[in-house]
Amino acid sequence: MINFLDFTNSIPLLIIAGAGLVVMLLETIFPKSQRSTAETLIFYFSIAALAAGIYFSFADLSKNFIIYNKFIRVNTLTAVLNIVLIAGMLITLLSSKNFLEQEHFNHGEYYALMFFALLGMMLMTQANDLIILFVGLELMSVCFYVLAGFLRKNIDSNESAFKYFLLGAFITGFFLMGIAFVYGYTGSTNYTAITDTHPQKNTFYLIGLTLVFIAFIFKTGSFPLQMWIPDVYHGAPTVVTGMMSSIGKTAAFGAMISLFSIFGLNNIPMIIAMIAIFTMIYGNVVALVQINIKRLLAYSSIAHAGYIMIGFISINQFSIRAVLFYLVAYILMQLGAFIIISMVEENTGKVNAKNTLESYKGLGKKHPFLATLMTIFLFSLAGIPPFAGFWGKYYIFLSAIQVNYIWVAIIGILISLVGVYYYIKVILYMWFYEAAEINDTGLHSDFSFTAAVISVIGIFAFGIYPELILKYIRNII
Repeated sequence: MINFLDFTNSIPLLIIAGAGLVVMLLETIFPKSQRSTAETLIFYFSIAALAAGIYFSFADLSKNFIIYNKFIRVNTLTAVLNIVLIAGMLITLLSSKNFLEQEHFNHGEYYALMFFALLGMMLMTQANDLIILFVGLELMSVCFYVLAGFLRKNIDSNESAFKYFLLGAFITGFFLMGIAFVYGYTGSTNYTAITDTHPQKNTFYLIGLTLVFIAFIFKTGSFPLQMWIPDVYHGAPTVVTGMMSSIGKTAAFGAMISLFSIFGLNNIPMIIAMIAIFTMIYGNVVALVQINIKRLLAYSSIAHAGYIMIGFISINQFSIRAVLFYLVAYILMQLGAFIIISMVEENTGKVNAKNTLESYKGLGKKHPFLATLMTIFLFSLAGIPPFAGFWGKYYIFLSAIQVNYIWVAIIGILISLVGVYYYIKVILYMWFYEAAEINDTGLHSDFSFTAAVISVIGIFAFGIYPELILKYIRNII
């Protein structure tokens, strides 16, 4: 039975859900003649709602409850994930305003879709029932399909949405079939009830978990279900690509932590290790030959999914901390890189048409501050100290070493050295080549600059003093 305490322990969820509904309402009550006023009000309201969500999520760090008739969990893990997801969405919305205004698509439904996508992500990470997990996953995915095609006059954006929708709908069948197998044996979809039946050695139960795991392989962009990522990330609006490739991936991995820390993946460590290795190899090797920076970072995101997957070889307290730290660092550096790309697009005046490496020639001379920020993000993605990306890879590889998978750590380190090459290549284009002949319209992206600077500050702060994150997740299970 639902009671008042359920509401008081789910304030961040209620804020995000309510904000999405309010944004939809605000979009309808203003006439077309006051469109700009409505969009400005919606933007500032969205920022305030996300800030409130972060504030109340900090209050949940010391809680440990299962609420809403055992459907939703509230504990340190879910609180940390909520803070990370909401903060990432805050950075995304800050960087979206200028981009959408330039493309003449600054509509309120964009912000509503962002809120409902975030709600789906939070439901995924807080789920204590497979049905809630499915609802959250589909809510996030449906919003992503629409956001990927939000620039409806852009053929690349339409193609991105169509491909993502078809493949996402296909993989939903795997997820539902997995739930059916688990329910068929245990008689429940509730995490608590399932664990009480002790079904670990039942064949149908294991098949069900395997099918659910396959769905997560797709959502995280891991090998061999990574084929959709380059085309979808390339065609989607740049700020949406940054959000999907960082916050969306974080939600999927966060849901995996919540689910498999209860049900376990420790009986298939070799399979997880091979998935991680092939994902890292595929992403890094194919990224070497890319000439479009969005596709380069798309393949890079596949490689990073491989690094994160190493943390699931053995799910224990240290590996969960390692994965969470990596996810925080990844959101900052991946989002930051795509924010810079969106600002360069604004500078050239053409979305997707000027994302080749050639268009980044001489960026350091034209816009040195922009190039400096991009250099920091790329160095962090490459895992170079003193940035947060270095500590993320360090903790991930250390988690493999602690469970005697030293060879996986060695392979991961060697493969990550390959990734340094294509990150350095972008930096060389920015600083050591003559400026490209492009239509320079100037940069007028105050909010985007703010979002990029916030990301850089986080990368430096967590790189120099990783304890800022670790102190919140030290005793997470």
